[in-house]
Parts: sequence; structure tokens; C-alpha cells
Amino acid sequence: MTTFSLKDPNKGAWFQFNEEDPESGEIRIRVINSARREEIQKACVKPKVEYKNGQRFEYTTTNDSLFAEMLWDYSIVEWVRLEDDDGKPIECTTANKLFLMQNNIGFAQFVSRCLEILNETEEDKVSMVEKNCSSGSSDCVVEKNQTVKPAKK
Repeated sequence: MTTFSLKDPNKGAWFQFNEEDPESGEIRIRVINSARREEIQKACVKPKVEYKNGQRFEYTTTNDSLFAEMLWDYSIVEWVRLEDDDGKPIECTTANKLFLMQNNIGFAQFVSRCLEILNETEEDKVSMVEKNCSSGSSDCVVEKNQTVKPAKK
């Protein structure tokens, strides 16, 4: 049987900042779903019309900065044991997410790599479901073969 969560269909997955040090902190990342992507696009992509020499030209403009900010805010769900230079906990707020993604290259690269892993994992799941369901079986089973641990409740 295949199970899909209806209560929290996109809760994400936890990643440790340092696999060798369990106390290093963790971050929960999720892949953007189509509904949220559509919301972000509506906010960031605007149609424009210009008239030149009697001709109408239609094009779109995209606020790339706003798109990235909304994407990061959605994709980074939460973190634990993340501290600043003085050893004080960094709260997982929109402002802190944006600051770290824009200014801390290591943090931004780590988040990007986590998103790549999640995208690959989701593609693998879809392939397995398609394979299992296309075999004519009434029981579509998805095997769990993830390198990330499921998000905590």
C-alpha cells in the first residue's frame, strides 16, 4: 500500500550540519510544491505591455530577489542548535533565513545541496511509484531508500 500524508504533505526532511558531530545542529528543508510555486510566481512575475510605433509588445518582468526570498523562506522550515559568533541561538525567522542565504556562502551552499538531495529523492520516489503501478499491480508499494531522515513532528 502507498501512503501519502494529508495532514502535512510537505513537511520536509532533517539534515545535520556535520554528520560526524550530532550536536552540530540540524535544519529541516522541504522542496517547493506546485501550489506554493504558483503563489510565488503570481507575486513575482508581472505581465507588461508596451506600445512602440503602433505595435503592441507583451512581456513579463520577474522580481528575482523577491522570488528567491520567498523560495528560501518556504524551503527552510526550521533549524535547531544553530548559533551565532557569541554562542547565542539563532532564531529561525524569515529575516535570519534571508540574511544567512544572502551573506553566508557556506550556509547557502549547504541549503542548496540539501535541496538537490531532496529533489533527487523525490524523483526516485516518483520513478518507483510509476514502475510499481505500471506493472499492473493493485498494490503500489514505495520502498524507502532515503539518505535523509524524515522530519520530526
